[in-house]
Amino acid sequence: MKQSYTTWRNYLMNRDIPFTDKARTVYRHQLENQPVYRLFCEEVKSGGGFTGENGACAGQASKSSLAPELASGPKPKPVQEPDRDLDPDTIPLIPIQVFRDTVVRAVYADNPEVVFRSSGTSGMRQSTHEIADLRLYYESCYRGFSQFYNPQDFVLLAWLPGYSDNPNSSLIAMVDHLIQRDGTGQSRFLPLDQPLTGLDLSAEVNMNSGKYLNTRRHRRTAKLLNATENPGSNPAKKRRLMLFGAAFGLLDLIDAGAPRLPKDSVIVETGGMKTHRRELSKQDLRQRLADGFGLPLDSIHSEYGMAEMCSQAWDTGQGSFQCPPWLRVTVRNPENPMQVQLPGEEGLIGVMDLANVHSISFFLTQDRGVARTDGSFQVMGRWDHAEMRGCNFLME
Repeated sequence: MKQSYTTWRNYLMNRDIPFTDKARTVYRHQLENQPVYRLFCEEVKSGGGFTGENGACAGQASKSSLAPELASGPKPKPVQEPDRDLDPDTIPLIPIQVFRDTVVRAVYADNPEVVFRSSGTSGMRQSTHEIADLRLYYESCYRGFSQFYNPQDFVLLAWLPGYSDNPNSSLIAMVDHLIQRDGTGQSRFLPLDQPLTGLDLSAEVNMNSGKYLNTRRHRRTAKLLNATENPGSNPAKKRRLMLFGAAFGLLDLIDAGAPRLPKDSVIVETGGMKTHRRELSKQDLRQRLADGFGLPLDSIHSEYGMAEMCSQAWDTGQGSFQCPPWLRVTVRNPENPMQVQLPGEEGLIGVMDLANVHSISFFLTQDRGVARTDGSFQVMGRWDHAEMRGCNFLME
């Protein structure tokens, strides 16, 4: 490929490089290597929807050069680079339907390592996201999670009926990787063939007696936890329980008789506030989950992600989402997506996920959102007339 995958991973995860510099580099790279996105930018430019002296689609701006941090690999041919002062908010966001309507693939990425597909009901067209570098996806998931949680503090349990049978689920891939990174061996998917009604999950977890698994990766993890070289010789420190589940799957679990959780547990709902059965606001959902599991409201957390993203945003109980350093979310005017809404103004959520470097990083979702003054954002649900994301239909 044009640069080695390793070089891109190191560059994107480098915290010393500002987001704006990385966004410009990824934008130039995708103009050169992502023909669908380049065509879109040309259409935006020709349609007059993107103007200004720092216009990101003004392809005649200045001579191209890659960022010095990426100079170690084979270089692509010159790219028509925008001005170095380009504001990333002026980079065009392609509608998310592109992942549904065409193959989103860089010219060098002919053999993806995995293909993620959005969930949906029969007859609904699914979005498809080809992942050229699975290790970058995993690194983005784990480092993003670690930005907001200390993985050594938790045992992860996942209740994801339906998703577990979907080999193309990005949610399963993310949660499975987080589980595999736990050196104690206690994190796992909960069995779907056993009732959880009234089950005491604190007893199931055995948080005080976990042993480290005897694999090279888990020995490395054990060292980070100050364990001995001999796996199993020291018990793991007491950890909190973190339960992952789709929003309405968790409500169904409550309706059937919620399992008992330790009082310091954390619930992470993974989205989906609307189905053909019922609709809830995010605030109402959090309150129902808190009441149903007998936990304080700030113990109800959320993850914002989708098949089209390699990264996730996290709500750690404050009621709004924050992003890792290589992900930026803005709220756009639905009548003019080039315009960023002011904090407090509702609009469409726009995503700049730089870990999507080998597909498309800059796209406009069909989710309603509101930005806050602290840089976080809230998800208000799906935009009117938008096709429902099928995240929870597998629960039906």
